[in-house]
Amino acid sequence: MKEGNRGLSPGVWTALALVIALGLWEAAAAAGHVNEFFFSRPSQLWQEFLTMLSSGMLAKHLSVTCQEAGLGLLFGGVLGTLAGLGLGMSPRVGRALMPVMTGLNGLPKLALGPLFIIWFGLGLQSKVLISALMVFFIFAFNLYAGVRSVDQDLIGAVKLLGGSRWQTMGKVIWPACLPWLLAGLRTSLGLSLSGAIVGEYLGSTRGMGWLLSAAGDLFNAQRVLCCVLILVVIIVLLDGIVRLLERRLLRWRGPAA
Repeated sequence: MKEGNRGLSPGVWTALALVIALGLWEAAAAAGHVNEFFFSRPSQLWQEFLTMLSSGMLAKHLSVTCQEAGLGLLFGGVLGTLAGLGLGMSPRVGRALMPVMTGLNGLPKLALGPLFIIWFGLGLQSKVLISALMVFFIFAFNLYAGVRSVDQDLIGAVKLLGGSRWQTMGKVIWPACLPWLLAGLRTSLGLSLSGAIVGEYLGSTRGMGWLLSAAGDLFNAQRVLCCVLILVVIIVLLDGIVRLLERRLLRWRGPAA
């Protein structure tokens, strides 16, 4: 009975909804209900994608943005993880510094972008720093919450059995924080990409942000929408990879509800 009631998987429903939405969009544009100058249509976006792909334009600019976002995710993720673990394991320091970090996180990242451009120039460094700043606080807050959620009685039991600080970290705290880390990673995928694109908007001669800005200046809605959809697809694919990793690493939790 359970096998027969499963129905379609969520992925199939998502694909079906996407196909229906694209079909309605194409039909509305063909019937003249959608202004193609402002909203284009799926068939034209596909042609634009093939043009960008065959000319090498897409590979050139996308590789730059992915490099910036990847480095930003790496540096921001590692530093944020270390900060969250450190503050979580030092309650007094955590209580003193978390309000400061909350205030810093509230600063508009777009406003800080020009400062990074002034300090580090128009090259790779400024884009990586903006991207890292976008994800640093996500990891820091998630790992801090993960450490504080660990059962203190369990930590006390490990210490009573003679466990060292590092053994407590490796056997109790880190496994408990792993779901928080993966949740932060999923959230940060899009933010790291957004940080790189913001940096390219502010000052660059290459990258998807520059490509979007140049297309917008020329009122080329077709290219803008094509670039946006490409970025959305990339984020969805990366999120799917993290989901698979999450299922493999967190098998001990059992199936999700």
